[in-house]
Amino acid sequence: TSELRNRGSSEALASDQKLFWLRKNHDSILYTIQKQIFNQLHRAENKHLVTVRQQYLPAQYQEFAELMFNPLLFANDLSAMQLLISEYCLWDANSQPNGFVQLNEEVEQLFQHMYKEWPSAPLKDAAPDQSGFTEITDEMGGFVASQPFLGQARDSKDLLGETISWLEDPATLNQMFSLQRHLDELRDIRKSQGFGAWWRRRSEINHLRKLLDKLLKSVKTRGLLAQIMSGWQLRNIWTPLLAERTEMKSVCLYLSGNSKRPGEGFGPGQNPSQEQLNFLEETRQKIQQQVAEAGPDIAAKILVDISRYRLHLKYFRLTHRIFNRINILTRQGDIQLSREAGTLYMMPTSGEIEEDEERIIHHAILKADVRGSTTVTDELTNKGLNPASYFSLRFFGPINKFLETFGANKVFIEGDAIILSFLEYEHTPQQWFSVARSCGMAKEMLTIVGQNNRHSTQMGLPILELGIGICYSGEAPRYLYDDDKPIMISGAIGLADRLSSCSWNLRQQLQGGLFNVDVFRYGEGEQGKGEKGQHYLRYNVNGILIDNVAFAKLEQEVSLQKIRVKLNGKEYLFHTGSYPDVQGKKRELIIREGRVGLWRNEKMEDGPPDAEKYYEVVVNRKVITLVLEVKNRNKTEA
Repeated sequence: TSELRNRGSSEALASDQKLFWLRKNHDSILYTIQKQIFNQLHRAENKHLVTVRQQYLPAQYQEFAELMFNPLLFANDLSAMQLLISEYCLWDANSQPNGFVQLNEEVEQLFQHMYKEWPSAPLKDAAPDQSGFTEITDEMGGFVASQPFLGQARDSKDLLGETISWLEDPATLNQMFSLQRHLDELRDIRKSQGFGAWWRRRSEINHLRKLLDKLLKSVKTRGLLAQIMSGWQLRNIWTPLLAERTEMKSVCLYLSGNSKRPGEGFGPGQNPSQEQLNFLEETRQKIQQQVAEAGPDIAAKILVDISRYRLHLKYFRLTHRIFNRINILTRQGDIQLSREAGTLYMMPTSGEIEEDEERIIHHAILKADVRGSTTVTDELTNKGLNPASYFSLRFFGPINKFLETFGANKVFIEGDAIILSFLEYEHTPQQWFSVARSCGMAKEMLTIVGQNNRHSTQMGLPILELGIGICYSGEAPRYLYDDDKPIMISGAIGLADRLSSCSWNLRQQLQGGLFNVDVFRYGEGEQGKGEKGQHYLRYNVNGILIDNVAFAKLEQEVSLQKIRVKLNGKEYLFHTGSYPDVQGKKRELIIREGRVGLWRNEKMEDGPPDAEKYYEVVVNRKVITLVLEVKNRNKTEA
C-alpha cells in the first residue's frame, strides 16, 4: 500500500472505471476510501491482504483499518519534516501548519473558481467558539493539534463522524488528473464515438490541464516547488549513514537551493564526507533540472498528496473523538465501580478470555419502613436500658442472619428504614429469583418483628410496625462511591419507598382486617392528589406490597397457580407457588391479587370491575392455611 501511495501511478487503478469529472450532478459526494484502496491492492496483486480484510472485517467496519494505521497518529507534530517527507509533500520546512494551510486554501479557491458545479466545504471550520459548540474533552491533545488545519472541533455528542468530500479522495483525484491516460483514451474515443465526443473530451482535458498549470505556477511563485521536490528526493536517498553526519533540514535546504555551495548550511558537528557532498550536489542539480521541466504531472502529484493529507487530518480528528470517549481504568476501585455500573469492557492482555460473571443486569429492591423505633428508643432509655443492644440483638442481628439465605445485600439500614437489594448477574440465570427471594426475606423480617413485639409487650414497651414495598427493575443499578463504600442509585428505591408507606387516613378504617395491604386512587379534585407525584393512598401495616412490574417478573420466576377462596363471604384471588432460596431450599409463596379502590370525599369506595390491580404477599397465618388447604383439595380432586 505504501509503495502504491508513493508512486501514485495510474497503473494501480482500474482502467475501466469512469472518470469522476464526468459526474457533473454531484453536490455533496461521500466516498469511501477503502474501495479505492482495494482497487489499487487488487491491481498490485495484493489480493491475499484484501481477502483477509474482507473475511474478518464486515463492510461497515473495513475503513477502521485506515483509521488505525493513519500516519498522523504516529507523529508528535502534524507538520514534522520527517513525516511530511515520508508520507506527503514538504510544503513547510519549518514544521509550521501555515505552509499547508495556505497551499490548501489556494487549491480550494482554484476548484471553487474552475469547478463551481462541485461544491466542497472548506477544510478549516471558521465558525466562532460558542458555549457547548466545541468538544469539551481532549485527553490526548488531538483537537489542539488539528485545530490549525481543521478549526475548532464541533461537539459531535453521541454520533461520531467526519464528512469526507471528494477533495479527500486521493485515488479519485489521481484518476481525474492523470492527463496522459486521458490523452491515450482520446484515440479510442474518436474511433468509437466520433469527432464530437472526441472534441468534448479534449476540452475537458484542457480544462484539467489549466487547473494544474495554475497550481504549478502558484507553487513556483512561492518558491515551494524546489522544496517539495527536494523532499521527494530525500525520501529515496536518506540513509542511516547520511543521518549520522547531517541533519535532514540542512540537507533539504541545500537540495532546494537555499544553500549555495557544498557544506554550507550544515551545523556544528555535521561533517558529511566528500563522497556524500558530491552525491548531494548531483542530486541538487537533478532537482534543479526537474523544477525547470516540471509540468502538469508534478502538479497532479502535489494535488494528490494534499488530498491524502486532508483525508488523514479528518481521520486523525475522528480517531481522537473516539479516544476521548474511552477511559482506560487502572485503579482497582475505579474498575470495580465501572463493573458494578455495567460500563466496564474487559480486554484480556494474555491467556484465555475470562467471562465477567459479576455483571449485574437486573435487580429488585426491598424497602421496609420501620415505625415506632424512636418511641421504643426513648422508652428503653427512660428505663435505663441500652437501645443499641436491644435493636442489635432482637432486630438487626436476626435480620442479618437471613441476608445470605435469600441473597440480600444491604443498601441502607437505620432505625426507621431498611433497604435491601437482590441482584441478578448476567451469567447465572439459574439464580434469577430476585423478586421471589425478596418476598421471602420480607416475610422473615415480619416474623422477626412479630417475635420482637411479643417480647416488648411482656416488657411493657411499645411495639414496632413495618410496612414493606418491593419493586423490580430490568436494568442494573448505578453506584456512587463514598471512599470504598458503594452508594446505590436506582429508581426502584423511590418507588419501593412509596409502596412501604401507610396513609393515616386509612389506618383507623382498615385496622384489624384479614389483610395488611390495601390501595386506593385519589378521586378527581381530592386534596393530596399529585403532591410529590402521589396519585394513590396506601394502607400497609405489617404488610408486603409488590408493584405490578415485580409481579410480572415473579410470574417468570415461579410457576404460579391461581386459587379462588371465599373468606368472610367474599371471594379472593390468590396466586401460589414455590421457589428456591440461595441454598436450594423450597419455600412457599402466596400472593393476593386485589383491585385498587377509589378515595373520594374522604371515604373509601370500590373501584370499577376493570380497576388497576395490586399484589400483596400474604403473611396472615390463618389465610395461608386456608389457601393451602384449598390448593391441596383441588390437587386431590384433579
